[in-house]
Amino acid sequence: MSLWDSMKMFFVRRKLLANQIPDGCPHPLEEWMAIRARATIKGNAALRKSIGVPKEMTREVFDEYQMFRFREQMAYARKNTPHYRRKLEGFDIESIRTYEDLQRVPFTTPGELADDPFHFFAVSRTQVKKEFTTSGTSGVRKTIGYTVNDLISKIDIVASALKDIGMGPGDSLHVMFPTVSAWDPSLVLVGACKILGYGSSTCSDTDISVQMETIRNAGSTFIIGLPSFIHRVTVLGSRDADLKSLGIRAIISTSEPLSEGMRDNLEEAWGCKVLDVWGMTEFGLACAIECYEQDGLHTDEANLLFEVVDPETGMHVPPGVEGELVLSSLNAEGTVLLRYRTGDVAAMFDPPCACGKTFNRKLRKPRGRLDLQYKIGLGSKTFPAMFDEVMFADPAVVDYRLEIGKDGYRDTLEFTVEARESGDEVATRLIDAVKGIYEISLGMEEDLIAEPTMRFVEIGSMEYSAKARKIVDSRDNQD
Repeated sequence: MSLWDSMKMFFVRRKLLANQIPDGCPHPLEEWMAIRARATIKGNAALRKSIGVPKEMTREVFDEYQMFRFREQMAYARKNTPHYRRKLEGFDIESIRTYEDLQRVPFTTPGELADDPFHFFAVSRTQVKKEFTTSGTSGVRKTIGYTVNDLISKIDIVASALKDIGMGPGDSLHVMFPTVSAWDPSLVLVGACKILGYGSSTCSDTDISVQMETIRNAGSTFIIGLPSFIHRVTVLGSRDADLKSLGIRAIISTSEPLSEGMRDNLEEAWGCKVLDVWGMTEFGLACAIECYEQDGLHTDEANLLFEVVDPETGMHVPPGVEGELVLSSLNAEGTVLLRYRTGDVAAMFDPPCACGKTFNRKLRKPRGRLDLQYKIGLGSKTFPAMFDEVMFADPAVVDYRLEIGKDGYRDTLEFTVEARESGDEVATRLIDAVKGIYEISLGMEEDLIAEPTMRFVEIGSMEYSAKARKIVDSRDNQD
């Protein structure tokens, strides 16, 4: 490492709040949020007078912190971004005091961000350290700007999350994100490992043998990557190696939905827990991560404000009730987004958690996107994750694609399956699994969905693509 790199590392380490987490802290992620909230409270006389500086963080105090930061971010956005200067002109920012008050603040949509992303920049482009362009799952291209402080903040939250799942000195994180170019996850992940003194390795090769060799050579103890690719490595890599012998302590799944069927297979093959992560490029890599209870994802509420709304009315739904996830940045400098409609279908749960965290709210794993739902049969709403759940639960399946078509008045489901084995027995097993999905069985009972079909292809004939759309709807009108 050069002297200049050493100086930069020293500077970042000094700024990271993750380094203030006491050794042996049972809940590093929540402690990191408490440290950030206390720093904000200490730095604002009015807030300090209102709620004091708590030694132990409570949900009530953290709510006050969040609403204060939201008002500060609104004022910052109105002053510095062309978009919110127009949208929030004349708005009484100080009137937003409670979670319910948020409903009076206008939404921001992905379309608005895509139409003019630079009107969301709160600093000049010369102050933006990194620009990331992503089409995400929706296919709409959006550009996000991160300042140095934004990147440090992301490294900070990732560092605390790595501590929270049990990483420590002597551990090494293997990062596998093949073919991902829009947002380089290794930038933050490897940076967090360096800051903490942990080992790391990266490999973007789609060749399974190269991935396995990298894991062995690096002495990896944790893995993070796309679940579809980790699944592929698992199914194909297990033909030549005992994956449990590699000593992987945990696998972190991110950037794609993780089905429970796939999770079960991965945990059995590797002999460790598989933890889910949810995030968006618009808000950085790590927005929420599971603990080992695997009962919801702990959210980065120090930097983000989470809401769940009825997608039709835009009003809040109660805790535990499903709706559209809406996010607001609380500390962003580059791209600022307020009440951003993610399109993800999810729910939020109030604390505590069985893991011991006391004030951090949890996100139920999003089950799909509003723009990726398909109506079939009796008009039942289906999501790709519903088919992932049954297809990837079968150990023979490496990958699949589904085409929804029409035969007269019936919807048709034609699966193309890349599998380790084929034949009538496997086909029957998979067809029965698909027919076991409630929405499918309901449509078949009413004779509105035809018997699903399975077409098998050889392994390697279906080119792997990150975040590939598994479902193609070839019907003229799915309604």
